Amino acid sequence: MMPPVPEVALDFEALVSAQRRGLEALARRLVWDAEEAKDVFQAAMTQAWSQRASLKDAAAAPGWLRRIVVHRAMSHLRRRRLWSAFSKLLLVEPEVVEPVDDDAARSEHRAKLAAALEGLSPKQSTAFSLRYLEGLSLDEVAEAMAMNRGTVRVHVQRAVKALRAQGVLPDKELP
Repeated sequence: MMPPVPEVALDFEALVSAQRRGLEALARRLVWDAEEAKDVFQAAMTQAWSQRASLKDAAAAPGWLRRIVVHRAMSHLRRRRLWSAFSKLLLVEPEVVEPVDDDAARSEHRAKLAAALEGLSPKQSTAFSLRYLEGLSLDEVAEAMAMNRGTVRVHVQRAVKALRAQGVLPDKELP
């Protein structure tokens, strides 16, 4: 019989306080809407709170929280895509929200990128956002998405190819 696994001493509130800004920013960049990002973050923290006993290594807690936010964002993107399809079928027009950015060209490019990412699969959109907008390495993206590195690389490459085909990304190489 195996000995019981000792519980990890984790101050959940301190962990969330330390990681909050980064996780909220991650959610915003993944779903491209500040209000929806707040919902994604809140749902992720609720899930993390309920699953905190499953965490075996306190040092892995930041990555664990990031993975939960990423999965919540991917689920949100899938639901958004489904509701977008339903609204087109039902001829319901989405509410237009004007950006609050002074630089019109930058704002326009951001809107085009957001629209183009919306057209990608949630996995491709998330992989691209984590890799190029968050600046994570392929290994970090793989960890956050709970996939192997090769699968993440394929999703990123397909996203880049699709975004270039739409004219959102230049033909030059990304960093």
